[in-house]
Amino acid sequence: MKKFGKVKVKNMVSKKRRLSGHMPLEEIPEDCGYDKKFEYDVNMHSNGIMGECIEWCQLHCKKKWGWWFRLGALYDPMLHNWEDQDAFMTFECQKEAMAFWLAVGLVNTGNIER
Repeated sequence: MKKFGKVKVKNMVSKKRRLSGHMPLEEIPEDCGYDKKFEYDVNMHSNGIMGECIEWCQLHCKKKWGWWFRLGALYDPMLHNWEDQDAFMTFECQKEAMAFWLAVGLVNTGNIER
């Protein structure tokens, strides 16, 4: 806790990040995040998940959420040829899945790196 005159200020940087919409990956809840699967999947039609999608979930989701990858037929774990995988966002709550899709999912769909 820092003091500025007689005013105490706590977590200025963290609050500033939240207000700007940028949150570090360390703030992903333990029951959410990479390689989690829930009832409602959103196929991103891409081979990766954009940071904007993760940040949106950090800021707006109250229930569990995450992302996972379906490996293609040509995927080789020794090469980790990520180009041959399909990315999915996943949600415990149907309303949050729909809100995600409308807010940032549609814009980030189809981003394929080859």
